[in-house]
Order: sequence, then C-alpha cells, then structure tokens
Amino acid sequence: MEMDDHTSELIDISRYDTHGFCPGYTLRRHKAETLANAGCYEARKDWIQYIGPVEEFGNCNPVNGNFTAVVLPLTKPERLRLVAYILEYAFLHDNVVEVTKDDASTTTAFSLGDMETSHQNAKLGRKQIQAKMMLQLTQTDPVCAKRVLDVWQTMLETTTKDKSKSFANVEEYLEFRIIDAGAPFVESVMLFGMGETLTKEEDALLAPIIRPCYASLALANDYFSFDREWAESLSSPDAPKPLNAVWLYMQWQSVDMATAKWLVREATNQFEVEFLEGCRKFRESSGKSNDRLERYLRGLQYQVSGNVVWSLNCPRYHPDWRYEANEGLEDGLTVEWRGSPLLHVAAAAEQVEDVSVSDLMEATAKRLSITSWGSRESESDVSTTSSLWEDRAASSRSSSVSAMPSDDERHDGMEEFKNAEREKESLDSLVPREEKLGMEIVNAPFEYTRSLPSKNVRATFIDALNLWAGLPEEVLVQIKEVVDDLQTASLMFDDVEDGSELRRGNPAAHAVFGVPQTINAASLAIVEAVRKAKGLPIPGAVDIALEQLRDLHVGQSYDLYWTRHMSCPSESEYLEMVAKKTGGLFLLLSRLMSEHMPKEVRSLVNHLVTQVGIYFQIRDDYHNISSDEYTAQKGFCEDLDEGKLSFTLVHYLNTEGQSSSSQQVREVLQERQQRGSLSMPLKLLTLQRLKSSNSLEYTRDTLKRLERGVDRTIEELERLTGRKNWVLRMCMAKLSV
Repeated sequence: MEMDDHTSELIDISRYDTHGFCPGYTLRRHKAETLANAGCYEARKDWIQYIGPVEEFGNCNPVNGNFTAVVLPLTKPERLRLVAYILEYAFLHDNVVEVTKDDASTTTAFSLGDMETSHQNAKLGRKQIQAKMMLQLTQTDPVCAKRVLDVWQTMLETTTKDKSKSFANVEEYLEFRIIDAGAPFVESVMLFGMGETLTKEEDALLAPIIRPCYASLALANDYFSFDREWAESLSSPDAPKPLNAVWLYMQWQSVDMATAKWLVREATNQFEVEFLEGCRKFRESSGKSNDRLERYLRGLQYQVSGNVVWSLNCPRYHPDWRYEANEGLEDGLTVEWRGSPLLHVAAAAEQVEDVSVSDLMEATAKRLSITSWGSRESESDVSTTSSLWEDRAASSRSSSVSAMPSDDERHDGMEEFKNAEREKESLDSLVPREEKLGMEIVNAPFEYTRSLPSKNVRATFIDALNLWAGLPEEVLVQIKEVVDDLQTASLMFDDVEDGSELRRGNPAAHAVFGVPQTINAASLAIVEAVRKAKGLPIPGAVDIALEQLRDLHVGQSYDLYWTRHMSCPSESEYLEMVAKKTGGLFLLLSRLMSEHMPKEVRSLVNHLVTQVGIYFQIRDDYHNISSDEYTAQKGFCEDLDEGKLSFTLVHYLNTEGQSSSSQQVREVLQERQQRGSLSMPLKLLTLQRLKSSNSLEYTRDTLKRLERGVDRTIEELERLTGRKNWVLRMCMAKLSV
C-alpha cells in the first residue's frame, strides 16, 4: 500500500494511453505545480537575457503536468521552484548542445559550443546562470548540491566524448545513453529536492536495482522523442541521423521504423518490470528498517511513470501542443486542462492549503524570481570604441663605406685592397646573419609557473566585472593576458624574495630554474605585460599599468622591510601595504575595465576590488596557519618559515605587548632570522600562542566583516547598474571562510 505524501496527489495512470509503458506503476503530480511553472519561466527569461533567444520547450506541459511536478513529485515545496529552474536550464542546454558541431569548447562544464561564439557575451551569460544555480544549490543544501554538480560534469564529459561513437547493441548503447539522457542527473536533482543523501555504501547497494530504472527512462525518452529527431534529420541533406535507439534498431536488425519502435517499447517494458522486481526484493529483504531508501525507490518509480505521461503530449516533442512559451501562461492553461484549482503547499511544512485560482495567479505574478532579490537587469548601453593604436612602419637605414685607392697609390695597392676585403668578410662572419636564439629559454620559468594548477579565481572575477563593464570578448582577453602576465611575474618574484620552495604544491620556479633565470623571466613578463597594455583600446592603459606596478612594488618593499628588520607594523599600516601589494593587480584590472563607466560606478568598482584584494591577502594569511589544503600546497605554517608578519601575527604582537607569551613568539621569530627557517616544535609553539589568544578568532571575524562589506558594495553596484551579478556572488561564496 502506498504511503501518503502531502506534497502530491495520487493519479490513476489508467486514464492515460501510455502506449503500453509502465505496467504496475503509479503516478503522482505535485500539488504546488505553479511553483514549478514559475521556476521554468524564470529560467527561460534568464536564458533570453544572458544568452539569447529561446526556441524550444523544456519542462512545461499544461495538460499532463510540468516535468518537475510529475517526474519529481516528492520534492519539498520550498525547493520545487529551484529544481524546476535547474531542469529547465538542462533542457535548454541540451537543445543547444544537440545542434552544436564538434568543438573543443563543448568539453567545458556548462559550455554552449558554437553558441559561445555566435552570440555576444553568451559565455558570460552561461556563467551567470551557472553561478546563480550553484549559489542557490549550495546555500540551500551544500551536501546534496555537490552530487548534482558532480553528476552534471560527468554527463557533459560522457556526452561530448561518445556522441559520435558507434554502438553494436542495445547494452553497449545504454552505457552511453543512460548518462547522456540525464538519468543520474535527474536522480541527483531528485535527492536534492527531497533533501536526502546516499552514502557510498547505499549507492553500491542500490546500483544494480536502479540500473534498469535508468535504462527504461533512457529508452522511453528515445521512443517519444524519435519523431521530432527524425523530422529534424530530414530538414537538411547534411543533418546527421538521430542518435536514438529507434534508429539504431533499424540498423541493427534491418527493420522498418514501426517495428523498431515496437522493439524499443518492448525493451523498455522489460527494464521497467525488472526495476519493480528489484524494488520488491529489496523491500522483502530490508523490511521496515529502510523507510528512507524505500521512499527513494518510490521516487524513482514516479520518475518512470511521470516521464511517460509527461511525454505523451509535452510541447517539447509534439508541435500540435505548443503555445507561446515565453508569456508565462502555464498556470492558467494548467488550471484549464486540469479542471480544478491548483494547490499551494506551505514552504515551512508539508501541509495542504486551499487557495482560489485568482489568488494563486496573483501570487504567481509576484514571484518572478527564485530569490526575490532583485530588480530586472537592463541591457547594457555601453559602447566600446575600436582600437586607435596603429603600427608604425619601421624605417631602415643603411650605409656603406668603400675604401678605393687613389690615383697616386702604387699599382700593387690592388692586392692590399683584396686582402682588406678578405679581412672584412672574416669580421662580418662574426655578426649573426639569422636569429637562432628564440624565446624558449627566457620564457621557461614563466611558462612553468603559469602551468601550475590554479583555481582561476582572478579570471572568474574578471568575467564577473564584465557584466557591468560590457567589454567585447576580444578586449577582455587582452586585459586577462596583461593581468595574467603581471600576476605570474609577481608570484615568481614573491617566491624568490620569500625563499619559498613550493608554489601550489609544486617546486617554485627558482627551485627548478635557479634564481637568476627566474628573475630574468619575471622581469621580461612585466615588460611584455606593459607592451600588451599599449595595445588595449583604453585611454591611458599604459599609465594605469605603470601606476599600479609602482604601488605593487612599494607595498612589497614594506612587507620585505618588516620581515628583514622584525619591525611590527600597526594594523592600518599592514592594511595599506596589502591594498598596494595584493590589491594592486585587482585595481589594475578594475581600472582598465571601468575607464568608460560613469564616475560613481567606476569609483564603486575600484572600491570593491580594493576590498576584495585585502580580503584575499588576509584570507591567505588565515589559511596559511589553519588550512590542511594550504599545508599540502605550501607547507605547514610557511609564513613562519619565511618570517612574514601576517595579519594574525600583527594583531597578536600589537595586542599582547610585552607579555611573556609575546616575548616567546618574538624570540622564535628572532631564531628564524638566524636559522632561515623554523623547526616543527617552534612552529607549533607559535601556533599555540596565536590560538590561545583571540588573534586567530579576530582574523576570522575581520574576514567576515570584509565579506559583509563586499556584499554591500555588490548590492550597491547592482542597484546603480540595474544588473544582478550572480557570478561575483558565487565567486565570493566559494571564498567564504
């Protein structure tokens, strides 16, 4: 007997002509379907705004039910809207990937292939939507969110890798198609919607049971989508035949289309029965001790029946059922077809509450975004001028000197002249006549450092700022190159000056190539960065780069001076040093990107990046003494080995004064001066003193204050520009301590 569930209502599946699918299955439809419709509608609006026109349908089906409502009916009502948004994005993404050509860019997570180049700023728009989803997933349930994101990545990698592969039989095809059709992805979204997690042991236990479920979902998808895919394959002589089980059966068994469809249906039914049998045996063996896993398996059963019923007349597969998809008509149409008022389930608890249709429609109109955070974003009216730089034509000068003998010279002077010519030829041979020394040697330390693994936070930050700047992609690439060159050179100089042997878990450049070569390569990188800045279509770009390089070196000089002389700065002095040193490169990119912005916006953007630069450095100081990951990459408490006065240490020395514990730490630092590094016991002693005081806690509190300050600045910029910045919000959320 099926357990009650307040989120959804049980529907008699026999009222539908299921084409012979789902024997023995039950069907449910979520009572808060209006929230699913709203989530889908919002995803389409975001896609149009950030990426481009929407030409296809996704979840919505006003007759038999929204995909999310009938396939995932056990979703918590407060998560239904977000779940529908995610699945709608997946449908829209699938529509684009289906028609993209083989392209390296499609191997990137959430990439849109050719659309990334055919639509201006589509790449940034993709990141905006991705960030919005990830941020809300992780804020709602970080554990479930990780499974969703991991499965999505696997699905993309499998799809792009095996899309053109040949398959010898249905089992071989299903190994690909189960992932390509998104069965594990929808399962992970289902778990998120239900607020459930599975352990590795439970995954292993259930894997053979749910595999037939995935297979039936994949084949049913092929059955119902084939007519559409076949029509698309006939639309152009160059269009490929559909990668679909119906077409493959036609090839494998040399049968006509109708027979192939029957074979696909029979194979689907076989897997459906096998899945139900596996569930029955699991219940018999586990009894009532696994109610949570039993509910999970019921959720998968609803996926099988819900997917078939949804597919019967969904606009995605059936042109006759289509309507204007971007007008938000789903709720009204659903009420019309369903013949009874929709139900709204309170977010705080799964209790059913009756509401009138008019009240429901009014409430839906007010809930136009998953979060209620904000204003609609206006299109950027920023125009960017083309570059005014022109290459100068190089002028060449040549001179020749000939020494011919005069008339009164001896006749045998001709021999002397010949000897001189031979000498001249010998000397000329010492001057290189072709370039044999390339850039490989001088660039080797730089390329090595740049190749080390990185989280690319700065590149993401640049993309986020460009939502407000609106620079063309080619200009953005140039700015990234300038900042990347300077950042890499800065890291190389830092490692040499600090005596750091590790960089991102690998030997530092000077440990591999030597100090002189590393300094030379880093110096050249700065020269190259300034040269590239000259080519930017931004007034005063070189002056901006030089000014920020000056500040960076001034900040670094104080950091080195305090370390050498064991002179502890005040907190305000330390923050000024960080603003110049770490914040300098952030300010460089913001000044380059915001030069054309209104003065108020430009000032606020520069203030934001200064805040972020300070946050980065203090966060680095904090993780240096508290993070296992940092220890693995740089070594245990590496700042103490280098004798650096971190933010935490500055606070400790300034607040402890001349106390006995403070004196111990000063003695340890003096010992480091003499030895050049610290032993593990001395590091542990210093770390114990920092932890026993409130300095570590104060550092964390400072980071939290900075996070709140950054959030306020982002909100103000969003208000001034009228553009939400989900990428930047997600970037900061990932960095949060």
